Amino acid sequence: MKYPTLSFAQRAALLEVPTDKRVSMVIDSDTFNEIDDQFAIAWALLSSDRIDLQAVYAAPFTNSMFDKSHKAVSDPKEGMTLSYEEIHRVIERVNPACTPTICSGATRYLKDLPIVESTDATTDLINRSKDTDGVLQVVCIGAPTNVAAAIQQDPTIIERIHVIWLGGNSYDWENTYEFNMLQDIDASRVLLDSGVALTQIPCFGVAAMMASSVPEIRHYLLNTSKIGHYLAEEAPKCPWIGFGNRKVIWDITAVGFALNPDWFTTEIVASPILNDNFTYSFNLKRHPIRVVKFIERDELFIDMFKKLIEG
Repeated sequence: MKYPTLSFAQRAALLEVPTDKRVSMVIDSDTFNEIDDQFAIAWALLSSDRIDLQAVYAAPFTNSMFDKSHKAVSDPKEGMTLSYEEIHRVIERVNPACTPTICSGATRYLKDLPIVESTDATTDLINRSKDTDGVLQVVCIGAPTNVAAAIQQDPTIIERIHVIWLGGNSYDWENTYEFNMLQDIDASRVLLDSGVALTQIPCFGVAAMMASSVPEIRHYLLNTSKIGHYLAEEAPKCPWIGFGNRKVIWDITAVGFALNPDWFTTEIVASPILNDNFTYSFNLKRHPIRVVKFIERDELFIDMFKKLIEG
């Protein structure tokens, strides 16, 4: 696959999230998989002074551990469909002034297909990147199948988008065997190898600090707004939150970066090479990406809880 080559100046401009105006955004999400995607989508919708959320794409997922309905999802198409339905439920409870487009996404992972699958999500992303005034912020908080497929269908979109991806683990972690990355290794490689402007938010070692608990969530959100109450009711359904445990609300990090990059400590590095055994190799001659090193956890939660309470 031949991808456009971005100059240093082009890449720097694409990576820069403007802080003096609203940013155009789409979210790609495996929304039904846990409970954190719902927080991220709602927070973006409630931050309309900074974020113009134009579309939400349903990403595929499979999870043998359980989804939030306590059943295994073994087919990525089923995961995508469940996510598509959950996106509607979240947006209906926020009642935003402008409702984003909701698109179904991939029914199979990129790694399992001989040719790239065209979906409503890939078509929308390609077309929207051409129509957006300025850089389109692509918040990817699941397996990056839809985003990678769009890049492969029309590689020129890398000249117009900035992908903010929650995926992989920190570079000094034992491995990068992380849910979003391992779901679709081929799609993950497209993000790392294509040269697309990429801000990577590693999970273990970085985003893992974004933990909350059921008592905290219910304390702040129960009996507040329609969406706040919904999230307070959904939080206990995550089957691995037990007594004394906290749940990492991973996905709000990617929205948070678009909302206020000053909450994040980052570094520009050569894009890592993703090996078959889910470890990284490094070549300093590869194109640069931005990687997050530290997040001001409380800044994100304070802003998010306030907006969810108000609804």
